[in-house]
Amino acid sequence: MRTLFVDFDGVLYDTLKEAFVLCRYVCDGTDLFTSIEQDIYEKFYKYKFLVYHSWQYLYLWRAIKSDNIQQTYNTLLTQRDLQAEEKFETEYLKARKDLINNHPEYVDKLEEKFPFLDMLQTLKNKYDIIILSRKNTFAIERKNTGFKIIGKEELSNVENKSDFIAEYMKKNNIEKAYFIDDNSHNLTPCKNIPNLTCILAGWGNIGIDEQGYSQEEAFNFILSEP
Repeated sequence: MRTLFVDFDGVLYDTLKEAFVLCRYVCDGTDLFTSIEQDIYEKFYKYKFLVYHSWQYLYLWRAIKSDNIQQTYNTLLTQRDLQAEEKFETEYLKARKDLINNHPEYVDKLEEKFPFLDMLQTLKNKYDIIILSRKNTFAIERKNTGFKIIGKEELSNVENKSDFIAEYMKKNNIEKAYFIDDNSHNLTPCKNIPNLTCILAGWGNIGIDEQGYSQEEAFNFILSEP
């Protein structure tokens, strides 16, 4: 049985509105239920590709109102405030947990399922499908996808998803696997892993100058592989 490693945010679900209201709440103290400002959200959506760890949202939010968002963000990363990062991530994750536990219907409204999830459901009998995400496991489990989940807790001890994938494939003698992610920062370190094919999910939050697969193209590519 072949293995599919698949990211959650931006590949199976569009969860960026949830991230937006959480960032706004932690950084600015804005009520979680305040309407989303479309002009700011569009910038947040456009530059989300810069973020692949939740603590990085702190710097994206600080840069979001600047004239050159990407340049400001990159500059901020050279002047990291580790204490502020830890405080932000702790409050961000706590707010997410509270929101999911106490207002699940609201969270559902903030999230949109991609058709790609339903496509993958048709492959469960032929592929071992593993969600590989920096999101908390409990936040993924509530979606009841039926896939195995490797969440933030299990990935906390590895620098890159590639570290986990390489070890997992070696340990389980996997001869063919795919890794589908919408962030090339996660895919690039995987390119030298034997028997692993990387797929950039173009329907997610990919880089401004990047072009990935469509959902149909990614699905058909997996099926067409010998």
